[in-house]
Amino acid sequence: MLKSCITRAVLAVSLGTVGLLTLGSAHAQAPSFAAVLEGAKREGALSVSVSSPGLPETHKALFDAFNKRFNLNLKAEWTPVSSVSTGTRLVAEFGRGKGNIDIVGAGGAEEAAILVERGIIKPYPWAEVFGRELPQIGEVLGRAIPDLRGITLPVLDAVYGIAWNPDLIKDDEVPSSYQAVLDPRWQGKVAVNAFFLIPLDSTAFLVGRDKTLDMAKRLIANKPVMERGTPAVSRAITVGQTPFGITTFHAAARSGTADKPQKFKLFSDFIPISPVYVYVPENSPHPNAARLFAAWLVTEGIPIANKTELVPRVGDVGSSISDMVKAQQAKSGAKIASPRSLSDVKEGDITRKAIADLLTSTK
Repeated sequence: MLKSCITRAVLAVSLGTVGLLTLGSAHAQAPSFAAVLEGAKREGALSVSVSSPGLPETHKALFDAFNKRFNLNLKAEWTPVSSVSTGTRLVAEFGRGKGNIDIVGAGGAEEAAILVERGIIKPYPWAEVFGRELPQIGEVLGRAIPDLRGITLPVLDAVYGIAWNPDLIKDDEVPSSYQAVLDPRWQGKVAVNAFFLIPLDSTAFLVGRDKTLDMAKRLIANKPVMERGTPAVSRAITVGQTPFGITTFHAAARSGTADKPQKFKLFSDFIPISPVYVYVPENSPHPNAARLFAAWLVTEGIPIANKTELVPRVGDVGSSISDMVKAQQAKSGAKIASPRSLSDVKEGDITRKAIADLLTSTK
C-alpha cells in the first residue's frame, strides 16, 4: 500500500511538471485569435460530446449564438453523452491518429486526469489567444484545480445537497445536515446515488477516510433507495418514490416543474462541490473550431444556456448558487468539500473503492 501511495504521489508531481513545461512551450507558440478564427472558418464543422447542458433547444441556442458572434456557419453537432464513455472511446482511438470528437465533457477531475496521463489533452494558452475577445476566460480558467489549469475549462459545478418532495414531507422535517440523514428514523426514506454513494466520498477531503467510511456504513444500514446516478435520485423524489434524497442543485432544478418545483437546500455541515470541465483532445478533427467554441461556451455561452436549463457555477458572482453557498457558509459555517489537486483525486479513488466494497459486502 505504501509503495502504491508513493507511486501515485510521484505520478502526480510528474504530471504537474510535464504540464508546466508543455504550457510554457504552448505559450511560446501561441497562435493569434485571427488565425484560430480563420482556421475555424476553413474547418467548417464541430462535434461536441458534452453531457450537460443536455437539452436540444439549449444546444441549438448555443450554436446559433456562437455562429452569429463570430460570423461563422459551422455545421455543428452536439451529442449529450457521458464523459466516462467518451473518455474510454478517446483512449481507444488516440493511437490511430485523428479522432472524431472535438470537445469532451462534462467530466470531473477524475476523467480529465486519465486523459492527461495519456497525453490526450494538453495545456493550451487559452487566455493568451482568447483574452482580448473573451475577457472572462482568464478568471474562469483560474477556477480549475491547479493541476488542470490551462488544460480543462470549468463549465459547471455539481453542488450537492438535499432535495425533497413537499407533498411527502414538511419543509421543517427535512434533515439539515448530512449527519442528520444518517439517523435511523430515515430508514428506507432517502434516495442516494448507487455509484459510491456520491457525494459521500467528498467528505474524506475534510474528515479523513476512516470517518467517511463510518458514515458510509451508517448510511447503508439505513437501507437507502439506490438510484443509478444523481439525476435518477431527483426523478425518484419527483415521482414520490422517496420523500427526499441527496442530489445536485441543477438536477433538482431540472426535475421540478413551474407548478411543482422540487425543493432543495445545502447541507449545514459540509457542501460537496464537484467542478466539471470541457476539454479539447489533441486529435480533434476541427481543433480551431473546437477551441474557439470551448472558450466561448465557458464565458459568453453560459448565460445563453441558462435561459433554457440551469448550468450553475459557484464562481459566477451574483448567480443563485453562488449566493446560496455564501449564505449557508455564513449561517452554519459549512465547509466546502472538493478536490484541490490530482493527488486528492487519486486519494478519492481509494475512498470510492472502499465504499464500493462496503456496498458489495451488504448485498
